[in-house]
Amino acid sequence: MTKFTQLIQALLQYEASGQKFRAFVGFDGYEDKIQKVVEAKQGSEPIFFGNITHFSHHLAALAGRSGQIELLTQDTKLGGNAPIMANALGSLGFRNHCVGTMGFPEIAQVFRNMHPNCTAISIAAPAETNALEFEDGKLIFSEVSTFEKLTWQYVREKTGFVNLRHYVTESEVVAFVDWANLSHCSEIWEGILQDIVAPSGTKHQHFFFDLADPSKRPTEEIMKAFEVISAFNDYGNVTLGMNENEAHKVANSLGYDTQGIDLQTIGKNILNHLTINQLLIHPTDRSIICSTETTVELSGRLIAKPKILTGGGDNLNAGFCLGLALNLDIELCMLLGMANSGAYIQNGYSPEIQDLVRYLEVWEGEM
Repeated sequence: MTKFTQLIQALLQYEASGQKFRAFVGFDGYEDKIQKVVEAKQGSEPIFFGNITHFSHHLAALAGRSGQIELLTQDTKLGGNAPIMANALGSLGFRNHCVGTMGFPEIAQVFRNMHPNCTAISIAAPAETNALEFEDGKLIFSEVSTFEKLTWQYVREKTGFVNLRHYVTESEVVAFVDWANLSHCSEIWEGILQDIVAPSGTKHQHFFFDLADPSKRPTEEIMKAFEVISAFNDYGNVTLGMNENEAHKVANSLGYDTQGIDLQTIGKNILNHLTINQLLIHPTDRSIICSTETTVELSGRLIAKPKILTGGGDNLNAGFCLGLALNLDIELCMLLGMANSGAYIQNGYSPEIQDLVRYLEVWEGEM
């Protein structure tokens, strides 16, 4: 039986069971404009810059001269690692609470159409993002000053401590994301650990962490985040996820030269500074798991003409977490994460179980 067949069977059994896992996700939220950059026009039809390198050459040529860049908005949608991951988990059957910056005192319109399985609790105005998408990646420009108010005390008060304790302790999966953009994030995580997780005495939960791009944070703050993440290891299964760019930047911050070094070695070097169950690194074409026991790498499926790129990593994280909740082996968790991300990128929306089954059947047929 192939890994694909095993995973499809597990997903169909899960769907048939009617089982509803619970999750908690926090603490960001953005209003995202998904945009393409116009290079030229044929009549009224725009021709877009195909890749970031080409666009960067165009920008370099404007130095000392100035110039106008035309953007064409493809969509305005909910954004932020927490709402996107919560929405993806909702599509996969998780009943979840998402605490973040989605509008205050009223939730902004773009967050009102989250999956019915998601309960959005907003504690501040959203950040704002312009995501310029290309065939080979994306450039994200964000205004994130709203996050400055998110201290542990503020989160406790605005969410309601009794409510927050219930959301966290009753969840099989607890995901903390976008550390890099939340100045007081380590303080929030530490507060939840000391005031909620440790006193609860639970040992069975899955804790998922995602730093996001850490390049603007000093090494000592990264090490503090690692210390807090590692402390959760006493209370459940802990995963830290990052994409390829983030893995290089984290390793560089820790003093490792990553030039010409393979990602498995980079992952092992990062893991030396953590006490967790596994480190998940997800480049665009594969996934890598590093743990103290093993290192596993699986190839992914490249989507030739993506409908959307922003949120691909969050959907991968959601799929991976479903695998953890189902107690699948780590390779099936990785495959499920990549399939969930691939289906999202290909179709333009977070997949449900039947979408995943169809995607996996097509993927296996191409092997």
